[in-house]
Order: sequence, then C-alpha cells, then structure tokens
Amino acid sequence: MRRSLEVGVTIVVRFPGDAELSASSALQAMHDIYDPAPAPISWNPPKSDPLVFTTGDLVCLVTLCLVLVVAAMLAWTAEPAMAIVTALAGSLVILESWFTALGFLHRRRSLGLRARWTVFLAALIPWLVGLGIAATLMLGLFLVSDWLF
Repeated sequence: MRRSLEVGVTIVVRFPGDAELSASSALQAMHDIYDPAPAPISWNPPKSDPLVFTTGDLVCLVTLCLVLVVAAMLAWTAEPAMAIVTALAGSLVILESWFTALGFLHRRRSLGLRARWTVFLAALIPWLVGLGIAATLMLGLFLVSDWLF
C-alpha cells in the first residue's frame, strides 16, 4: 500500500505477504496522467487555400456598397459627420460579413446563386440587429433628453 504526502514523499507500508518492490520497478510502474508526454507538433503552418468567389459574389458586394452609399447620402442631409461615420462603419460591417460568408461558402461550393445571396444577407443580420438596437437606444435617449430639457 502506498500513500503520498503533499510534500511529494512516498511512504511505503508493507504488509506480511506483499511482494518486494525495487525502486526502479516502482518508478517504471508509476505514470502521471495529468502530465502526458508532449505530442509532436508540426512547425510548418498548413498552406492556405485561395479565396474563391464568383461574379455573383462580387455583384452582392457591389449591391451592398451601393445601399451603403445611399444610406450615407441620406445621413449627409442631416449631419455630414454622421455620413462619414455611416460610410466608415458600414464599409467595415459589409466587408466583415462578406468575408465571413465567403469563408462559409468555401466549404460548400455547390450552392446556387440564390443560396449564396441568402448566406451573404444572413451574415449581415447580426450586425443589422445589433446596430439597429444601438441606434434605436441612442435616438430614444436623444428624444427623452429633448423632452426633459
């Protein structure tokens, strides 16, 4: 029977009839499951595949950018600074969503044009919901502050 103290010392209690253990066989029999041997790691990163996009994907990107330009022009009528913010933030949102959708479509190349457009628009939904809620809260705050003061 073996018992370990917290300081790392092993106490061996022998009972009559136990087999004799040598120090080398005891060390070979012990195995630490929480400190496994290191696994071999490849030092060369995997080669990246080229990003493949179709003409329909580019048309989708251009369409989304045109919608953004119209939104920025509408914002320009109210406040020029808001138009710049709309154009910069919107371009980042559109590019991030477009590249995310392309990464998804890279694994599923057999999708048709309509399904690809659906994926692009689905990639925009989290941004539209999040930014829509933020804009609604800001406008509500402005309305309440105008009403109170």
